[in-house]
Amino acid sequence: MTAVKIKSLTKKFNQLAAIDNISLEIDKGEIIGLIGPDGAGKTTFLRLLAGLLKPSSGSINLEGIDVAKNPQKIKEWIGYMPQHFSLYGDLNVSENLKFFADLYGVPSDKFKERKKELLRFSGLSPFEDRLARNLSGGMQKKLVLACNLFHTPEILLLDEPTTGVDPISRKELWDILFQLNNQGTTLLITTPYMD
Repeated sequence: MTAVKIKSLTKKFNQLAAIDNISLEIDKGEIIGLIGPDGAGKTTFLRLLAGLLKPSSGSINLEGIDVAKNPQKIKEWIGYMPQHFSLYGDLNVSENLKFFADLYGVPSDKFKERKKELLRFSGLSPFEDRLARNLSGGMQKKLVLACNLFHTPEILLLDEPTTGVDPISRKELWDILFQLNNQGTTLLITTPYMD
């Protein structure tokens, strides 16, 4: 079954085509890697899929929803992890998780159980009270990922999730991503790394 269907997608900034006539179908449960150097359009592509940018032409359907026409409706289906740290550095791990749970409308009675699950899953349980800005780069990436998993998205859009992360943290993050994929999550990952 198709999770993502992209047809003749183009995004121009003035006369520059950042994305030029891409067509692609991604089945549920697939892992797709977009590999390319900085400036190749990878981030623009993910922002289009997340409904943060409107295409110049073409169409994107996620789970049967037209992204350009219903950008708010797809939020329940996706998790989007931007390339750069996007949480509140002056909040601790637990507070950042609570903030995202509230954004996703997770009921209070389910918050504690889901928080405990995500902390264990990401390996952040011992760091629950640490300020986000005081986490290592790898732990920050795991926190961003955990925050995006509160609503159990069907599709994860990950923009260079292992850039700037040490090799051990990179392996740990990939292990988490493979576990998510084994549970049926579709992953679309951008990276400049061939490995």
